[in-house]
Order: sequence, then C-alpha cells, then structure tokens
Amino acid sequence: MIETNSSSEVIRTDHSLGLVKAASTIALLAGAWLFVSPWIYGVYANATAWNSWIVGGMIFLFGLIRIGRPALLVFSWLNMALGVWAFCSPWIYNYASTDTGRFINSLCVGVIVFVFSIISARVSTSRLSSPTQHV
Repeated sequence: MIETNSSSEVIRTDHSLGLVKAASTIALLAGAWLFVSPWIYGVYANATAWNSWIVGGMIFLFGLIRIGRPALLVFSWLNMALGVWAFCSPWIYNYASTDTGRFINSLCVGVIVFVFSIISARVSTSRLSSPTQHV
C-alpha cells in the first residue's frame, strides 16, 4: 500500500492496478484461445500447431503472472513481443494464403495481445513514475 496524504492518489493507484489486471486478463484469455485454436480449426496434427500451443501457453502464463504480480512489468513487454510473433506467424509458417480462418485468428490474437500488453505496461509505468508523497 502506498502511503499518501491524498486519498485521490490512493484511489488512482487502485484504479491503475485494476486496469493492469484487466488488460492482463484480456491478454491471458487471448493466449488461452490461441492455445486451443488448433483443435478448433482442426489442424492439431499439423506441425504449425506447436506454434499456437507454445505461444498461446506463454501468453497465458505471462498474463497470469502479471495478474498475480502486477509490479513485474517485464511480462507485459514479453507479451507484446509474443503478440507481434502471433501476428507475423501466418507468414513465417506460410499459412496466410492457405488457411483464412487461422490467418485471421493469428492476426486478431496478435493485435489483441499487443494492444492490451501496451495498456498494461503504460498504466504500470505511469503508476510507478507518478510522484507520491509519504507521510
């Protein structure tokens, strides 16, 4: 708990913590979806399914860590990188033109994870850098 002489700063800090957890939860859910998507799209026997399982599992895990330990900002940055990877993976694994559903799925998950990880990181950074007055 941050000690301040202004109740508005404590409310702002609690609100910021809620935003970090909400943004991390959305990234976590997107990671869970990416993890199960090879079964949904029927490509679980394809070697590229491992990309979804590994990346989706890591996004889920990093989101879970971020929810439990919001001060660990590095996990938002890692999820941002994984969001970029998920976005680019249709071209890397060459299924952008052959599987429209998975293509769009990877783009959407990548954008969602990237955007909500940025939100989580920005809120944390502004919360950590905001001046507080100790009593």
